[in-house]
Amino acid sequence: MTSVCAMWFRVGSVALIGFIAFEAFAVGTVLPRAAAQLHSTAEYSLAFGIQFAATIVAVAAAGPWVDRAGVRAPLLAGGVLFAAGLTVVGCAPTMTVLAAGRAVQGAGGGLLSVVLYAMAGRLITADARPRLFAAFSAAWVLPSLVGPALAGLAADTIGWRWVFLALAPLSLLATAATLRATVGLDEGAYRSDPAPTGRLVLPAAVAAGSTTVLQFAAPHAGADFLALSLGCLAIAAVATRRLLPPGTLRGAPGLPAVVLMNLLVAGGYFAAEVYLPLYLVSAKGMSPFAAGSVLTGAALAWAAAAALQGRVPDRGRARHRAALLGCGIVAVTLVGVAGCLAVSAPWPVVFVMWAAGGFGMGLAYPSASVLVLSLSTDREQGAGSGALKLAEAVGTTVTIALSGAVFAPFARAAAAEPASATGFAATMAVPVVSAVFAAVVATRLRPGGRSPTPTPPSRRRSRRPRMPG
Repeated sequence: MTSVCAMWFRVGSVALIGFIAFEAFAVGTVLPRAAAQLHSTAEYSLAFGIQFAATIVAVAAAGPWVDRAGVRAPLLAGGVLFAAGLTVVGCAPTMTVLAAGRAVQGAGGGLLSVVLYAMAGRLITADARPRLFAAFSAAWVLPSLVGPALAGLAADTIGWRWVFLALAPLSLLATAATLRATVGLDEGAYRSDPAPTGRLVLPAAVAAGSTTVLQFAAPHAGADFLALSLGCLAIAAVATRRLLPPGTLRGAPGLPAVVLMNLLVAGGYFAAEVYLPLYLVSAKGMSPFAAGSVLTGAALAWAAAAALQGRVPDRGRARHRAALLGCGIVAVTLVGVAGCLAVSAPWPVVFVMWAAGGFGMGLAYPSASVLVLSLSTDREQGAGSGALKLAEAVGTTVTIALSGAVFAPFARAAAAEPASATGFAATMAVPVVSAVFAAVVATRLRPGGRSPTPTPPSRRRSRRPRMPG
């Protein structure tokens, strides 16, 4: 029974991640077309930011839900919400409704991201988990290759709405296959009694709201916007601190260091990825397709590195070294990319440099997932996976917002002209700092058994009347 469940899980989970990845790569291609057709661009950025906000709240709720009720109900809810959000977006009559659909879709994706990692801890043996996470990484490769092209073709022929509407039933089928893996699964050993979900959702909502406001305020000039940005950043830090394992923001050895490492390396890499195509198109005059090839090369390198780390044991010095090496490669790569942008290097140099960054992420990103499961007890896998994904969402949102604050003055100075290469290079300073700190934190990963401080806030209710900071 276990091997059959594992088979269904592998098929369903990889398919779900593939559909999530396809949507992620396709939405940037078709959303400008949607905004033009709906005669509204004022809420365009909201369609991106609100998805991040909903993901943060969903991830915070998913961890204790999985630990309390098992994986079936959160998995079903996540799959249904993701498909429903796609349907709302595909049928949206206005940009406001489209943004609401993106929020629903983000909530579903947030639930699924936690549930799938928790299911990996229940259904996949420890020695097979690195290979599974390599498959998860590979599931992003094909969408990165064909997603933008297929989305653009659909928008030009049958209409942009079908990019979302066609994915909805397919994601439901993948959810059904993943649910099949839970038949006969005894989760009694994994269930626990965490703190009420509401005690996590409230600070998550605060973190989501503050980071959403930060995205809008940070790029604007003026003392008022600066004060608002700093206030949002402080509020997000306090709220996030209450959601993550104790000691995360100071990089305490063990699980807290893994979560902080993932927050920093994901934030640095994904923030840089936002501005690199813009640089290639606006400053180098490349076509969107050619600029996208740079991201495709990185995705292929990511998949190759993920397959390589799949041969590393799930714990011990080799696993910690893989995480440290990956973070180091990302940090060095981002420094190199900033240099390439500063001197306006030929795009093949940028291609090779960014591919190296993808290789580093292919080592670091799956290693963080493997380490979280190996450092969490059976009863803490849901909360541990939730903390990892929540940290990633917050880190990415904040790093993108701070990068935007650096980039905005150069863009305003350029007026109608493209921002200078110097502006893009300066913008890379924020991702570089984030990646360098990720490498420093990676040195604090403790070899050996479980972390002495793996317990996330949701486990401490019986000890304290409030969640620890």
